[in-house]
Amino acid sequence: MGLARIYNEEWTVDARLSETFGVTRDQLIQIVKEVVGARADAVDNDPISAAGQFAYIHGTRNVRALFRTRGWNLCRKDNIELVRHPERDLTITYQSVDLAASDQSPMAISGKGAGAERAIDEAQLSLFKPEEIEPASPRATATGPINTGMWFFCVSVVGDDVRAELSLPSGVSGGNFKDFIERIFIVKKGEWENIRLSTGDDSDAVDFEPVVVRKQ
Repeated sequence: MGLARIYNEEWTVDARLSETFGVTRDQLIQIVKEVVGARADAVDNDPISAAGQFAYIHGTRNVRALFRTRGWNLCRKDNIELVRHPERDLTITYQSVDLAASDQSPMAISGKGAGAERAIDEAQLSLFKPEEIEPASPRATATGPINTGMWFFCVSVVGDDVRAELSLPSGVSGGNFKDFIERIFIVKKGEWENIRLSTGDDSDAVDFEPVVVRKQ
């Protein structure tokens, strides 16, 4: 794969998000806020992995809540919790990473297993023409808007340094992301403090729709 296509200016980020995903940067920031808040609920008496578990649960919950209100469907594949576009082969999942929105590619905190490797390979294979994935063309890149594939909403929390990106990995190697095709920076270095202190009308807050399950 070639170098990742990166969107890191606010106007290009919103345009890209609207083009393929139908959401805004501010709406994704609301998910980051929920993740940070959930991590803060962990206390000393909890298991050492509690903060990470809370982040994963609330990250997954809020990603699904946002996109399901836009017609996307709940989806699970190879033990990966996803939300799926109703018409296109386009899915999104939540992922805690070591450091998002940086010069380096983010690495999954929990690593990626064989199921994730298989699922990502299957999803991303359709993005390229056969000649672009031949061994003789290791630096091939996708051209034009990418409207399919398995995307990861990556969030990192390192003390007060909170960052996030919505990104499309090319695959998995050695138990983690191998490379990235496209990265959309949602929260960059130094932005979190202003986001945390800002006040608003919560118009971008994620709305939850109740799901009624009939008792058997």
